[in-house]
Formats: sequence, structure tokens, C-alpha cells
Amino acid sequence: MSDFDEKGFHYAPLHGEYESGTFPVLPHKMASNLKAMSIAAVCDMDETLTDNLRPSISVKITQCILMSDGSMISLDLARGFTAISHGPGPARWRRSSDELIAEILDLVRVDDPENPGEHPWDEIAAAAQSRGIEIDAAQLKQLPYQVLLSDKVIRTFEI
Repeated sequence: MSDFDEKGFHYAPLHGEYESGTFPVLPHKMASNLKAMSIAAVCDMDETLTDNLRPSISVKITQCILMSDGSMISLDLARGFTAISHGPGPARWRRSSDELIAEILDLVRVDDPENPGEHPWDEIAAAAQSRGIEIDAAQLKQLPYQVLLSDKVIRTFEI
């Protein structure tokens, strides 16, 4: 999936060493001069330790707004998951990109049986507004939503 699919979602590898916790928070004055271009779920490996004795890995998902100047502004709507190996032998985390992206999108969407598959647009808008981005939920729905995977995630899941 290197282009937008029929659902409007986009998968793109995020190359280079990338610390999702280091996204800049632009001053309100600076952010208000820029236009929001898309929303992204940026996925990277997390170093979170678990109490599990079996091999495990954790992935952190940081939702961001991509701005017209190319900057990414974190919305502090962090999500994530941990996978645990249950079989004998060395742990393998192989997943297809479609499977991984589907799981990531499930984690960032609302858990509401009346609105399955919906993103929490009001929550995302409030987070963006708190960073000086003038946008509302209706405008956010119109933006592309991308899933960006770090090199570490791509290697770990053998994509």
C-alpha cells in the first residue's frame, strides 16, 4: 500500500531514527499561521517493560497533525499495544502491513458500537486547538489520515 487506498488511509514508512515524544509543540502564534494538511498515527517501538516473562514487544502510537510547512505537531493522544510470544522457539513478530495498520486504526478509533470505525474527531480537534491549530471536527474529517511506521516497526514486524 504505497498510495491512498479506497478508504482514504495511507501507509508510509517513517525512515530514520525517530523519537515520537520529541515532536515540536509550536507556539500558538506560529501554529496559527500554518494550515493542517493531514492527521497521522506515528508508530514506533516502545521500550516499555512488562511483567511478562515471555518475549514481548510494545508499540507506541502518537497522533499528530502534519502542517503545511512539513512540521508534525503531537496531539498527546498516545495509544499503543504490547504483543507477547506464546509459542516455542524464538519469537517472531511477522505481520502484514494490512494487519498491522488495521490494528493501529482500531486502537485510535472510538470504541462505540453506534459509531463503529469513527475517529474521536471532537477529541482530536480539542487537542489540535490547544496547540494553536485553528480547526474543528468537521474540518478534520476531511483531512487524509495516515499511518506512519518507523524503520524499527517495519523491521520488527518483517514488513
